Amino acid sequence: MKKKLTIVPLYDWMADVPEIIPQPAKNYVPDWYKKTPIDNSNNLGFKHKLIPTSRTVRTCPSFMDVFKDGYVLPSPCDIWFKIGDNGDAWEWQTSTDVFRTENYKLIDEHHDGQFIEHLPNKEIKKVFKMHYPWFFIAPKGYSIRQMPMMYHYDKDWFVPYGIIKNDMYAEINPQICITSYNKEILIKKGSPLCYIIPYKRNNAINLEIGTMDRYKNDIEKKRYLPSSTFRSSYHTYED
Repeated sequence: MKKKLTIVPLYDWMADVPEIIPQPAKNYVPDWYKKTPIDNSNNLGFKHKLIPTSRTVRTCPSFMDVFKDGYVLPSPCDIWFKIGDNGDAWEWQTSTDVFRTENYKLIDEHHDGQFIEHLPNKEIKKVFKMHYPWFFIAPKGYSIRQMPMMYHYDKDWFVPYGIIKNDMYAEINPQICITSYNKEILIKKGSPLCYIIPYKRNNAINLEIGTMDRYKNDIEKKRYLPSSTFRSSYHTYED
């Protein structure tokens, strides 16, 4: 039986608002990537129209599956941050009080002494911790990787890499790392915050060193298969 990751909203009505429900990563492919052509030969003036001599990242093996892996946590509402004139007076507000009540607070300050005072550089100006209003129930032995939104290139903030044992701990607390020099920052409702990728712990493959004499044939075959057509056939090889 296929394992399932169960997500539970803080309020039941949240399940009726599609834009704030965690979604597959494929729904958040960045626009620049979708607009990138598979073949850039025409733009470079190549003569042979049927031979793609300038493939782009759209056919690069490291890109083809990266936007298909895992899920994305969207922001549950508008979130506003402001830095004071002296650099250490921070404020935050949400567009709704639903996520700021006596018993629940969406955003907490992540004190400097916990993290950024110990960093070797000052790229991160401030860190806030989000009490994400969805809970994640993972099967026994499974954890979740929290990863930044790679290739989205937001200059104002990012959520860093982390790992949570969600079979033991149902919360996810994305850290909002502020990197902007702007006085005010707005994260809009539905904005992608980070990726989450469920995985089974203690399922790692051991690393060993082989010899070219033993593996040369396998290496050459795997080099041949993706390049056996003019348009990369890498994507045709599935598990």
